[in-house]
Amino acid sequence: MVKVLNAVFGIGIAVVVYIVVLLGIQAFYPEPEYESFCNETMDSRYEDPINTFMKCPDNITVGECRALMDEKSDDKCWDEYDEAEKVYSKNFFVIASILGVILVVIAFFLLNTTNISAGVACAGIVLILWAFMRGWESTDPKVKFITGMGIAAVVITLAVIVNKKLSKK
Repeated sequence: MVKVLNAVFGIGIAVVVYIVVLLGIQAFYPEPEYESFCNETMDSRYEDPINTFMKCPDNITVGECRALMDEKSDDKCWDEYDEAEKVYSKNFFVIASILGVILVVIAFFLLNTTNISAGVACAGIVLILWAFMRGWESTDPKVKFITGMGIAAVVITLAVIVNKKLSKK
C-alpha cells in the first residue's frame, strides 16, 4: 500500500510541478497574442469561403474575387505575429530547458524522499521534452544539438550517481 501511495504522490508532484513551472513561464514571459499585431481575431482570419465570396460584386468571376480578397488581406500583421511567435518559441526552448535541468538537479538532492524526488525529476524531464517540442521549428539545429548533449550529460551523470548510491544500500 505504501508503494502505491508513493507512486500516486510522485505522479501528483510531477503534474503539479510541471504545471506550476509552465504557469510561471507564462506569467513572467507571456506568449505574443495575435490580436496585438492585427485588428482581427485569429478566427476571423479564416472566414467561411461562401461569406467571403458574398462580399464581392456580382459582376466578377470567382478568380477575380479571390484576387480582390488577396489584395485586401493584410498579411503584414500575420508575418509580424509569426515572427514574434518564432522568437517566443526559441526563447521558451531555452528557458524551459534550463528550468527542466534545474528540476532534475533538485530531484537529485531530494533522493531521501523517493516520491518527491521522482515527481520533481519527471516534471523536469517532461518540461525538457515540451521545450524541444515547442522550439523545434524555430530553434537553430546546432543550438538544439548542443542543448540536448548538455541535458543528456547532466541526466546521465546524475543517473549514474544515483545508481551507485542505491547499489551501496
